[in-house]
Amino acid sequence: MTTHFSKMMFTEFRPIGAQIRQSTSADVLSDILLPEVNLAVWQRQLDKELLSCARQLAARPAFALQRQTHLDDLPALLINALPELPGSDGLRKDIMLQAEMLACLMDTDYLGIRLKTLHQAMCPRFHTDHVALRMLVTYAGPATEWREGPDEADVTGALQLGDTAVLKGSAWPDAAAVWHRSPPGLSVRLLLTLDPL
Repeated sequence: MTTHFSKMMFTEFRPIGAQIRQSTSADVLSDILLPEVNLAVWQRQLDKELLSCARQLAARPAFALQRQTHLDDLPALLINALPELPGSDGLRKDIMLQAEMLACLMDTDYLGIRLKTLHQAMCPRFHTDHVALRMLVTYAGPATEWREGPDEADVTGALQLGDTAVLKGSAWPDAAAVWHRSPPGLSVRLLLTLDPL
């Protein structure tokens, strides 16, 4: 299994909140293992052909892939699930990269994957997830919004298209889960969610 970070190391980062870290280096994702960090974001620019493929996929009214799988079985699953479009190979490879990084980070070979087109806000209210850790990537449309706590007065931020984010949920031991929501409105999106199992 190859990843962008084969050894875990803590990276240079630009703090944007007491428990948020982001960087243009994939190594920032390992910072989620620090007790004080509850959101780590790898800021990325995606290939234009991949983005075009994602927009075409998002325009389909009922595309959804939701499965629990072993990492070794994911390539075949993606080949069967994703239609052949210009850029679909790049999208498959990028999803595999995200899955490999999360599997490495959490030392697991089993993941829950959800790749889904959304035509309205799936979770319009700020909430926390009832999982230990979750990875999110928005491939088309506006990305997930977050804030530092449940209080309406807390500063709100937003992920960007293509960002890879790992966020702690309420099942992570002794951690404050990240409050987040789908962007409001009826924007078309293609969202990848990965959960370690």
